[in-house]
Amino acid sequence: MTENSVSSYKVVEVGDFIISLRSFQGGIEFSNYKGICSPAYIILRPSIEINNKFFKYYLKTHKYIQELTKKLEGIRDGKMISYKYFSEIRLPFPSIPEQEKIASFLSSLDNKIESLENEIKKIENWKKGLLQKMFV
Repeated sequence: MTENSVSSYKVVEVGDFIISLRSFQGGIEFSNYKGICSPAYIILRPSIEINNKFFKYYLKTHKYIQELTKKLEGIRDGKMISYKYFSEIRLPFPSIPEQEKIASFLSSLDNKIESLENEIKKIENWKKGLLQKMFV
């Protein structure tokens, strides 16, 4: 790509949150990478100290998605949400140490789930191998 073709794109930093207000489909995404995104997206970057991973989890909760859904406009898939309505949604703000504890706990659960999923894949592959040997 030429530099001009991406000149209007926005820089996304690790830890930023990204949302499309024009075609909202139920999610605010957390960026694990530095990169660029279309100007159609809003990049949310905290102006105060927070634990990004705590909010990464919170912004995907059923409760939060329900709050966003109440503010949607339009009648088709990919409904819009105005920045005004979006900014009125209250967020919890436990202390930073509490945010860290919660995020750490949820991250450890994610790691455990990933480990178990990998173990299941290994067992499924072992089973396939046994079946192939049995019916050759």
